Amino acid sequence: MTSSTIESILKARGAWLKATHGDPAEAAKHSVLSKHIAQHYSVYEKVRDHVIKATEEYVHRVPISAPHLSPEGLAILSVLETHGMIMREPGGNAICDTKSKRYLSGGWLEELAWLAAMEAGADEAIYGQVIGWKVKEFTGENEIDLIVRKGEMLGFLSCKAFRSDLDMQDRKHRNRLMDSVHEADNLGDHFGRPGEKVAVLVTTDLFDEDRNVARYNALMGKAAVLDVRIIALEDLGWDRLVAAIASLFEKD
Repeated sequence: MTSSTIESILKARGAWLKATHGDPAEAAKHSVLSKHIAQHYSVYEKVRDHVIKATEEYVHRVPISAPHLSPEGLAILSVLETHGMIMREPGGNAICDTKSKRYLSGGWLEELAWLAAMEAGADEAIYGQVIGWKVKEFTGENEIDLIVRKGEMLGFLSCKAFRSDLDMQDRKHRNRLMDSVHEADNLGDHFGRPGEKVAVLVTTDLFDEDRNVARYNALMGKAAVLDVRIIALEDLGWDRLVAAIASLFEKD
């Protein structure tokens, strides 16, 4: 008897895997860098923004502004260069190509989630996967950042590389966080089955350790109502991330 796969389970649900998906070999190759970014994310995001801005300025042939990076930021810039994620333009400024830009902008988080899922004991996991579907006469497609399988059960994870600092006065940031919860819930409604779990992995600090309270109570409440697990910046350390993603295929 042939064992189930993510592909066969989704096919039975009227969906199919399309050609677009992440490459496990790439995730493995970037493992050390992805973990380093996660460990230093609040500094990394400033470096990322500088590199992407400098790249856009270089492409449009406008003067590249001098970077204002801390010593910690310069150290991360050096790590990115060592791993081949950035290159130097003739003036010495750090820029990136299209493939590296995708990784720097959030691809690293999907790859890290895949690595954590495999470490957590998933029987199978795929990331950056586009799924086609058909319901009655209607067809469409969705990209799912991570799908994990344990036995016959699937779990779904949406990855969002958002700003680490939560400013409750920033309505746009709050809305993006809330939308990410609804997006994860929709994945579960569409592709999941009773007992299967969905989560959203966000790089925002959502818990005030000093006061022992959530920073965005309405978000946590909505996630609880929809039964969406939120994995936030506090859980980005490797061991905690592995444990959090393992919960996607643990029975309640």
